[in-house]
Amino acid sequence: MLGTALYSASANAGSAPQWMRDQLNASLPAHDEKIASVMLYTETAITVQATGKLRRLERKVYRILRPDESGLGVVQIITSPATRVVNMRAWSIPATGKDYEVRNSDAIEASLTGAEFVVDMRMRILQIPAAVPGSLVGYEVETEEEPYLYVMADDWAFQDTVPVREAHYTLALPPGWQYKATWLNHAEVSPTAAGANRWQWIVSDLKALRLETDMPPWRGVAGQLWVSLVPPSGQVPGPRSWAELGSWYLNLTHGRRDANAAIGQKVTELSASSVSTLGKMRALAAFVQSDIRYVAIELGIGGYQPHPAAEVFAKRYGDCKDKATLLSSMLKQIGVDSMYVIVDASRGAVTAATPPNPRFNHVIVAIQLPAGLVDPTLVAVRQYPGLGNVLFFDPTDPYTPFGSLAGNLQGGYGLLVAPDGGELVQLPRLPGEVSGVQRTAQMTLDDTGTLRGEVHEVLTGERAARQRTDMAAASRDADHAKALEAHLGDSFATFRILKATVGNLPAKDRPIEWNYSVEADHYAKATGDLLVVRPRVLDTKSTALLETREQRENPIEFASALRDTDVFDIALPAGYRVDDLPPAVDIDDGFAAYHSKTEVRGHALRYSRTFEIRELSVPADKATQLRDFYRTVWADERAQAVLKRASP
Repeated sequence: MLGTALYSASANAGSAPQWMRDQLNASLPAHDEKIASVMLYTETAITVQATGKLRRLERKVYRILRPDESGLGVVQIITSPATRVVNMRAWSIPATGKDYEVRNSDAIEASLTGAEFVVDMRMRILQIPAAVPGSLVGYEVETEEEPYLYVMADDWAFQDTVPVREAHYTLALPPGWQYKATWLNHAEVSPTAAGANRWQWIVSDLKALRLETDMPPWRGVAGQLWVSLVPPSGQVPGPRSWAELGSWYLNLTHGRRDANAAIGQKVTELSASSVSTLGKMRALAAFVQSDIRYVAIELGIGGYQPHPAAEVFAKRYGDCKDKATLLSSMLKQIGVDSMYVIVDASRGAVTAATPPNPRFNHVIVAIQLPAGLVDPTLVAVRQYPGLGNVLFFDPTDPYTPFGSLAGNLQGGYGLLVAPDGGELVQLPRLPGEVSGVQRTAQMTLDDTGTLRGEVHEVLTGERAARQRTDMAAASRDADHAKALEAHLGDSFATFRILKATVGNLPAKDRPIEWNYSVEADHYAKATGDLLVVRPRVLDTKSTALLETREQRENPIEFASALRDTDVFDIALPAGYRVDDLPPAVDIDDGFAAYHSKTEVRGHALRYSRTFEIRELSVPADKATQLRDFYRTVWADERAQAVLKRASP
């Protein structure tokens, strides 16, 4: 952790600049009393040189209202060979006392390299002294930037997680240059002329972007202005459409998927035991998923350009685009074509309205299925004109089987790099039937209220993948039992696991199967000649996510669609009969459904239910409906049956 004393010692007494002092008496924007700070002023000025190089000036001024842990006292700038810091300075104006100033020479640099991540980017850090309640803090950073990977554009994200009083964006272009403005998540604002080939946009009184649980990524909901730069005729423009961007990436990867003899030999070895094309595809996908270690080495253009397939195969490591390249190369050896798909690993960060840009963070593959190849396990499939049925697959994901797609990618948008150019496409959304938990239990209740019995659980799809992720480090039965204990702790006050086994944990293409015996004392409560018992034995589907005072502002995102089922049979103690049963529940809101029923079967209670999430996202205007849905589920999960002892 960076020590305040380190920077306080180097801080200089000195007057803050006038643009910052102008904010001393500025009125505060409307804000929630819990907000720790407000942004009084922010300014971004972009000057484009004739070569396409950008000169950027960033200024920000905050008023700190109460103790804040969001790091406003620290300025952090990422640098790279394409981005150079010309100067950075920061100031604080305490409520009492003199101003403080820290300069570029006071900054320190930190590496961004991790154990499995090597990049040529660094972090330049400047800490502002006296960043305490009552103070005004501000900074100014000047940078020079090369054209962003030949995409001549700039993205101004003017909304923040604190209220913004006033935000300015200025664009200065060389003669003959033009621009195109695209507004995202905000009404269009017309610019004002600020001189020859110079324009300025101003937005003010912006509400704080509220960070809510299970909301879309910040980039998908924050107000932004995307400015595309158009050089004059005769200069090479950057990609101006998704089609052109796809062609750019295809050229960047030219020859990278070429196979050598070693790859060909490995493909022959891996596919030897499979007669069908699908079997061969599965074998190749499993090899790249499991045998190619994830290591990201992204230097210069290497952040976008994959290493050659032969190199990835020889070294047995690579990042997402390297894995996609090797798998594509290997598939080609068995006559199966595939394409790159550039995506964002967080669904919702890129939308249908996002303008063409390469600022994604992940690469997967789109596999053209051979004509006539149909299999029920191939669920992440979409059909495209001229391409036929295309299967989307992520060879970096170690726990999602071939044929499926992780929930964070489902329904998101990606750039499909086809042979004739790129296309922004929406990835498949898998039906809930392929992901869920099917649970059955045979339980016995005795007259002391103790419940014991056997439980069988089958986890499929996203449910299985997430459990494999959570249990990746669990190699012993004792570790598996701990995971089970955490799960059962939500359903029982006290319990004992008598035995437990888990099957198919390493076999990602098969469901996970749990079999366990459990015993819970005092599960039923005795009152005179009555026993009160909860028919819903295991697992809670309800949530307090929407039980807040504030009205929901952002959509609610689900990990995936799913369909869970439970059937619990509880044999009654001798001498008891059912006196009262909870009512059945039948609710269907379209985006979610819940059905439950408690009935008598012979001398036993049977509780059965189905819980479904059908949509990946629920809009904020339906949050109240979703809250009421969960309240209904909550009440059903706590409903009780009454057993009565028969008269002697």
